[in-house]
Amino acid sequence: MESLNPYAVLRLDPRASAAEIARAYRAQMRLHHPDTRPGPDGPEQEALERSRLQSVMDAYAVLGNAAARSAYDREHLSARRAAGPARARRVSRSTRPDVVAGPLVWTPPPERKMP
Repeated sequence: MESLNPYAVLRLDPRASAAEIARAYRAQMRLHHPDTRPGPDGPEQEALERSRLQSVMDAYAVLGNAAARSAYDREHLSARRAAGPARARRVSRSTRPDVVAGPLVWTPPPERKMP
């Protein structure tokens, strides 16, 4: 069986922070946990719910651990970038237009007389 993309399972962007990962995990657990849902309609439905819950736990096992997430990103995301379309390049500072604010004239404030 092909492993699922943990970012897709938790519905996250690959740039998600650790707090966002934990929040998404808890939300998906509430959504799929049997204690928060009515009973399944049959054995097929029960197996499907168990499978969804297991995929959420597996996704968090990868993304919740910084070392495992880093290894997953190196292995999967770099291969996906290489196979995907070219990304937009950054414009270097030298090709950006200069910001012009117009002529600047400074005049000293009028002197105050002491009472």
